[in-house]
Amino acid sequence: MRRTESSRFTIRTEGDATLIEIRPARPDPAFLAAAVLLGGLFGLPALAVLLNPARHDPLSLAAAGLALLVLLLAGWALRRALRGRRPRSLRLDASGLCLAEECLPWSALGPRHVRLPEAARAGPGSGIHGLAAAIAARQQAAEAQLLQDRRDGASPLLLASGLEAGTAERLRAALDAAAARHVPQ
Repeated sequence: MRRTESSRFTIRTEGDATLIEIRPARPDPAFLAAAVLLGGLFGLPALAVLLNPARHDPLSLAAAGLALLVLLLAGWALRRALRGRRPRSLRLDASGLCLAEECLPWSALGPRHVRLPEAARAGPGSGIHGLAAAIAARQQAAEAQLLQDRRDGASPLLLASGLEAGTAERLRAALDAAAARHVPQ
């Protein structure tokens, strides 16, 4: 069984600044394949019913509607699996913390914390249910987020997502250490 690529980050200095390049984990290929397969298994028959006027009886249309609902759920799962998986860069210097889209001064920033994904609700079963639970657990293992609190009460700033829990904690510790070097005394 192939394991998803683990999340990682690199730290380098450029002049007086610290640059952190973050590479989120890739989505689990089995999870992506399951979402695409599920969408195809339900989407294609629904499309066949909708395109054939002879099959527009209430029962066939109701079945096609339910199949389209399954297709939407598979699309939602696929979108969620891919969300937040782009590489990110952080820049820390004497002026503050900069993401690609915004720079915040140190005086506006609070502590950083890791948000872990919700724990699985049920233990793995056997057969197809066990396989599905194992695939979902592998995907969920790389959904930790690193958030930066703000002192003004605004919603936390998402620094990184798509991380494994250990990588997220190491990244938080590295950011804390780098921030300590750059925060004006």
